[in-house]
Amino acid sequence: MVARLCIPNRLGTSFAVCLLLLLLVGSPPSFAHDEWYRGLDLEPALADSSLVLVGRVTGVSETKFGVGGKGERSLLQYKFEPVLVLKGVFSRESLLLTSDDLGTQQFTDAQPIEPGQLRLLVLGRSFEGFAIHREAPSLEQAIPPLRDPNDELLATVKVLLAINHSSDRAKKVALLLGGLREQVGASTIPLLIAVERRSLLAAQTPGAVESIARHLSDSSPAVREQAAKTLHSLLEADYLDQPKFRKSAVDALAESLARPNSSFAPRVAAFEALGAAGSEALENNTVKAELQLDPPTTFAEQGARLHTMGDLKVPGQSAAVLTLLKQMPLDAPSEIQYGAAWAAARLDPSQGVKEVTLRIQSKYDAGLPVVTEISLLGDLPPAEAVPALLDVARLTLNHGERQVFASACKKVADARLVAALAAMLVPAQQDIWWYAVDALIRIDTDDAAKTLQPHLLEETNLQRKIEIAEFLGRHGIRDGYPYAIEHMSEPYLREQAISALAAIPEPRAVGELRKILETSNDVAWNSAAVRALGALGASDLAPQFLEMAQDTGNPLGPSALIALGDLHEAKALEIARAGLASRNTERLAASARAAGNLLALPGVSADDVRDRLAELLADHSAWQPARLAALNSLLALNDPRLNGALALAVRDAGLESSELLNKIEEQLSKRNVKLTLP
Repeated sequence: MVARLCIPNRLGTSFAVCLLLLLLVGSPPSFAHDEWYRGLDLEPALADSSLVLVGRVTGVSETKFGVGGKGERSLLQYKFEPVLVLKGVFSRESLLLTSDDLGTQQFTDAQPIEPGQLRLLVLGRSFEGFAIHREAPSLEQAIPPLRDPNDELLATVKVLLAINHSSDRAKKVALLLGGLREQVGASTIPLLIAVERRSLLAAQTPGAVESIARHLSDSSPAVREQAAKTLHSLLEADYLDQPKFRKSAVDALAESLARPNSSFAPRVAAFEALGAAGSEALENNTVKAELQLDPPTTFAEQGARLHTMGDLKVPGQSAAVLTLLKQMPLDAPSEIQYGAAWAAARLDPSQGVKEVTLRIQSKYDAGLPVVTEISLLGDLPPAEAVPALLDVARLTLNHGERQVFASACKKVADARLVAALAAMLVPAQQDIWWYAVDALIRIDTDDAAKTLQPHLLEETNLQRKIEIAEFLGRHGIRDGYPYAIEHMSEPYLREQAISALAAIPEPRAVGELRKILETSNDVAWNSAAVRALGALGASDLAPQFLEMAQDTGNPLGPSALIALGDLHEAKALEIARAGLASRNTERLAASARAAGNLLALPGVSADDVRDRLAELLADHSAWQPARLAALNSLLALNDPRLNGALALAVRDAGLESSELLNKIEEQLSKRNVKLTLP
């Protein structure tokens, strides 16, 4: 088999032979099945734990008892001798835990816990005492086995415990990279995963690639795979497109592919990482050679290789890939079908999408599912995807295909798809319904609104119903007004409801809101009415709102201040200035929110207020909603102070796993902010 992807006239034969060999021989032997530590993620459990210790099993007993008079249940009792306490305090000679505490009985095919074994116990609090709360794919990952008291995994645990004590995400990354420079083998997987969580920071940290890349040559396929996945994440997070960083990553990945390697998973991960590397990847001769080799011994690797060719738009390969796609069996594994179709569509959009469309029809006629091809269309630009999706809409799709179709329409969000989406609005099929509704809202045209209008009553989720009401209101449809005004006092619905009221052209709204404010004695309703009146532009109420906002003891004060900002009342600026120094969190957030509108007024500079907004965003001790309000105001003002505040805020460990951090990182990427990191 000597044909290469760059020789179209011989590719069909070689690829057909390869497919036959794959089906007959199967994947090469691998010891990946024995690697219990594949994907081992210890950081969240260690952060939430109350007690972490190394325990030696000194006894296991079983108690059986009857259940319901007809059944029998076993409860195992484990006795552990503490060998080393890594977190918390344990002052007794032994620790007794049941199979319920450890959750061991869910792992029916696992090797049993036996006397003499050393285990890492990461325990949280329960009503009775200690228990394991986290879900794990195997018993070994839930209660990791240790070789001895000096097992390398314990060094990893110490690093992960150390980063939990740091409030600076950049320092966390530095600690993790230090651990990766010192450790090898399975114990590095939790560190690599922890670095991946902080990819944006790691991508701009000196020496990150070198610390990770050394593990691409580990003897364990699981370690090599995770190292490639972590590099992939860093490459995707490198919004600065750093040439040196990308070249180092590409060289390391290319070297890993050039090594003899019988395990496909690390090679697949390496190809996928190269796809995110951009043009630097094609400057490496090894990469170019790997992308032109004959189809390898696994479908997964060939699919990843083809996908990478599409990502990198490898020149001179379109004819070969189209030939491959045409000759590929209709029931080939989905990963290789997707890879080939993706490469064909990226290398030659016109012919590639045409071939994908023909393939959909051929598979449909043969009674085969077309999920893979529909999913692919959703990842293409609208100009290429929409005509093909319209062709798909003419077919009688099954449930899974309809779901993927609606999802693809959401990604593409093109007005030509409105009629096709109308057929997807079946409330009994919620998974399809939500994608279709989201797609219509993203399309955001009058036709999309008219299509969704008859289905407003069918939405059972109140938050979603009010979101639809707002969308309809933007297009002049008032049907959702009752839902918005009836639920605006609910704390979790307030923002959505007020936004909907502002969008719905309902003449009655201001009058009804005034009546609520005049007659209601309920703070929640009055607060919501004030906010909504401000959003609807009831400027004659500005004097009343100023009086409310000036009174720091008035529970309606924060809402009145936000309303004054919406009304662009310049007199409220002094109140907002004072509020930005308030210890009342609601008043602080309201001041930050109102400031964005007030500072945008003609002739207003107030540099001190702008400085305070930037300080608030960067303040690690401030309330997150107030910081979010400061971020939104600085964004609305396009204030140059924002970049520096974002660079400080992104280092706050207290924001991890929050929507605010996601927004901060998104803005850093959009604004191309260079960070200064250790």
